Amino acid sequence: MGNFSRDTLDRLKHYVGVRLQQGVPIVDADWNEQEDIRKYELQTFLKWFVGNGVPAGNNGFNITSLADPNDFEITGGDGTADGAGRILVDGWDAIIESILRYSEQTLYNDATLAAEWGVDPLEPLTTPSANRTDTAYLDIWEREVEATEDINLINPGIGVETCVRNKREWAVRVAENATIPPVIIPEGHVFYPLATLSRVGGSPQITPGGIIDLRQTNLNLRDTVNHLSLSNNPHNVTTEQIGALAASDYHFGNRVSANVLFTQADSNNATRTINLGFRPQIVWAEASNRAVLAGSYFGAPSTGHADLRTTILQQCAGTRLFRTSSAPFFRQDSFLLSYLSRTEFSDRASTPNRIGTLGARITAVSNTGLTIRFYRADPSGTGTGGGGTGSTPGTQALQNFQVRLRLLCFG
Repeated sequence: MGNFSRDTLDRLKHYVGVRLQQGVPIVDADWNEQEDIRKYELQTFLKWFVGNGVPAGNNGFNITSLADPNDFEITGGDGTADGAGRILVDGWDAIIESILRYSEQTLYNDATLAAEWGVDPLEPLTTPSANRTDTAYLDIWEREVEATEDINLINPGIGVETCVRNKREWAVRVAENATIPPVIIPEGHVFYPLATLSRVGGSPQITPGGIIDLRQTNLNLRDTVNHLSLSNNPHNVTTEQIGALAASDYHFGNRVSANVLFTQADSNNATRTINLGFRPQIVWAEASNRAVLAGSYFGAPSTGHADLRTTILQQCAGTRLFRTSSAPFFRQDSFLLSYLSRTEFSDRASTPNRIGTLGARITAVSNTGLTIRFYRADPSGTGTGGGGTGSTPGTQALQNFQVRLRLLCFG
């Protein structure tokens, strides 16, 4: 550890600088207090007037899937300081120079180094025995670096280490079977949620559809200071000018995109709870609903929206897909329904006929997110999901399908 005479910073004294006097000795405490004041002022400004998140034009610390078991990638930059991926947490700027796997992190499975740094070990991920929700989060802290670690700290002119350095470290950790990072944070550390990982029981893979990005993106000083931090109406926009939106709500300060996937492994009325970190007000949905008919996938896009400010109001442009035994062999129709997404499939050319309806709706809203419920109706009434109301002779339910939604949530 560095050899310091004393630590003199007292934030409640409101000191903003240290003034060196003539004819007096220069001591380490005064030098270090000046640095601590400068650092504290900058960190406080960034924390209270800018906020947490990823800056506009940057995609740092985005969590993406890998084919390898129990691993994922952390998005970085182009290898340079200016082009690095970055994120701001409690006024601390953390950077990642290039793409890095979870298992490639310096602390990964290295209890000796963790003990040397005085931090928790970074454990390998485990395969869930049952369906499980994990949370990937960023842990940031600072530590001292001496010449034993960086030989360049020795001044070649005098052959001694004149000063030590403070280094900002980070690690992407995973709280398994938890929807938020740990609530007990070690002193000197800050945590920030990066993504929700929906794990399938018995599978070591983290799939793209199971990752929900929790980062605040497009963080911008101008937007933050002039808009996000204001509770009034700085542009004097009237209710008439902005239609259905109340004047106080014309700007949404939070925005998160999320992926949701349902397959034949999900029963009718299966749900997905999405942790956004805020109460959503408006949701825009784009969906791809696909099912196997006669050995090939058939499908169509579906769009929908939801207004969640009071009661849940949602509507989608759904699709009907027909496959027949005579020309035209395939036709498509559309409809409007109170769903976020819905598609009806009908294959009259197969024996037996294959029929089914797939859809999704928002069924609950909270101060931290929302819940999506899967809907399936098939003609058997007893197939996977059991959504049908009775048996239809000569028909079978859909056996292989996907309901994949991409949500853009504002709040």
